Amino acid sequence: MFTLTISLDSTALHIVALDMLALLSYILYLNYRKRKIEKSINHITDFITEYFMHTGAEVQVSCFKLEGDKHFVTLIQSKPLKRFRFSNILESSLITHIYKKTGNVVEKIYWRFPVEIRDEAIVTEPHANPQGVVDNDDMYFVDVQAAAEANGAYKVSEASWDEFKDQKQQAQ
Repeated sequence: MFTLTISLDSTALHIVALDMLALLSYILYLNYRKRKIEKSINHITDFITEYFMHTGAEVQVSCFKLEGDKHFVTLIQSKPLKRFRFSNILESSLITHIYKKTGNVVEKIYWRFPVEIRDEAIVTEPHANPQGVVDNDDMYFVDVQAAAEANGAYKVSEASWDEFKDQKQQAQ
């Protein structure tokens, strides 16, 4: 048989109460910090979305904070538009605006411009569209196509390795 006797005098009771108070304070601090980070992320995301909405570009924005880092990282996804060709210049002014408006420091902005692949383009034979018609509302792709046709030297097409070697031998 084992007997355990615990006596709680006022000193031990104060120590237990202080430990419980410290633990509760730490839990409240962690919850406050988590809410503050979520609020900052929402402010940054809303600001960037609004910023691009005024320019007429539709973007999807996500933001996160790395562990142990005080700064935020933002991901912006948009259609490949000509105005975003020099996104590094736009990035620096956007980071400055975010800091002025929200007070949060964005360390880096990553851009993503997904290109939609059409099923018809995958299934068709190579060289099936000799006109090179570009069905896109963005003038960037039209400019690239016009430059390719004007120079005549800028052509991209699918070819096997054997065809490439044959063309290289004919050129020599």
